[in-house]
Amino acid sequence: MSHATRTHHIPSQRIESVSPGLRVAIPALIILGAVAFAAALMVDAPRAWRAYHYNWLYFTTIAQGGFILAVVVSIAKGMWSRPIRRIALGFSAFLPIAYLAVLPILFIGAKHIFPWIDHPVAGKDVWLNQPFMVVRVLLGLGVLFGISLVFAYTALRPDMEAMKAHVPPRLSGMYDWFTRGWRGQEAEEFHAHKRLAVLAPITALLFALVMGMLTWDFVMSLEPYWFSTLLGPYVFMGGFLGGIMMTAIIAITLRDRLGLHDWIVPSTLHDLGKLGFGFTVFWAYLFFSQYIVIWYGLLPHEQSFVIHRFTPPFRVIAQLVGLLVFVIPFFGLMGVTAKRTPAIFVTFASISLFGLWLERYLLIYPSLWIGAEELPFGWQEPGVFLLFAGLFLAAISWFLTRFPLFQVWQPASELELQGIDIEKERYATGDLGGVGSRPE
Repeated sequence: MSHATRTHHIPSQRIESVSPGLRVAIPALIILGAVAFAAALMVDAPRAWRAYHYNWLYFTTIAQGGFILAVVVSIAKGMWSRPIRRIALGFSAFLPIAYLAVLPILFIGAKHIFPWIDHPVAGKDVWLNQPFMVVRVLLGLGVLFGISLVFAYTALRPDMEAMKAHVPPRLSGMYDWFTRGWRGQEAEEFHAHKRLAVLAPITALLFALVMGMLTWDFVMSLEPYWFSTLLGPYVFMGGFLGGIMMTAIIAITLRDRLGLHDWIVPSTLHDLGKLGFGFTVFWAYLFFSQYIVIWYGLLPHEQSFVIHRFTPPFRVIAQLVGLLVFVIPFFGLMGVTAKRTPAIFVTFASISLFGLWLERYLLIYPSLWIGAEELPFGWQEPGVFLLFAGLFLAAISWFLTRFPLFQVWQPASELELQGIDIEKERYATGDLGGVGSRPE
């Protein structure tokens, strides 16, 4: 990845308020989505809960995947990512909402979604039973979301003290809470660096384990006689791809709205575009790795999952998914110009996100409408999408209007990669009390 030198002087900055249009759009989306879900419940309760389940999975995997981008660049010490790292961290604001939103699925909608509740599967009922599913999903997501929030707190804290004097009174209490027990700037940076070095790999590992388990329960168990060891990575890496693309859209939107062209520079977009392109290819690789084994094996119990999705009425969705998630972004983001041109990048990122939304539909609906003659896609699915889209935008907006937009502090390891001799600077300035160094 390239290293943009101008990002070394990133300013302390916070978005004062969301745009007037977004201030109207967020409650409108939530209200319209809630009304659509309520109407769907009255018309066809099973269909309503399946739409809720599918949209919850889409937004939760993208939110956690986007957050994992902040974790991964912390592990890799990707200095190019400093201008967009805090945006990716902001996806953590949706995680508590996702945790609360899964409760209706587990306690109310489960009987309409999971066929093994009314028809237990002999030999698999030790795992496939509702009480055990509730416990493991709530425990798994609780641990993953909890450690993600601890990571976010640790990454934010070193920048909060400097910002405290510049926030409005309504935020002073939150900033006081974040900076309680303040040790001093350099000590805080050193402590955060050491703590993140431990939390980051644990969070990444939990992401794979918990999201893999969630895939078994929320996707694979819908056809309880079919199984795949690759489905978990396929689903959570799709969420990671969606998180990259969503981060790009938000970063470019803020760049244009707030005039951040000096910090979110073309090389930053280029690096983010390379990640999006690379994981587009990886998504296709995971799909093909799973498909080729099933096709080559010619085993009926393995082929059923693919047959249900590649034959009418779902075949058109499968074709769109391949086109929108792989073919168009692959050729569109292959060149340098598309990655460095904001409007083009946003276009291909949006296409990829729409394709991933259809892909989550394709993972779930064919298992619940086996033998359907007509495609079960109507107003219910996009209607419930509006509800989750509104909640997602509300969470991201809440984060970005309360916390510094850029990560100003730098871990010692990143400064060393930039050729800055920390010990030499401390002795030259007579500052021997700390172990970190704050850029001017």
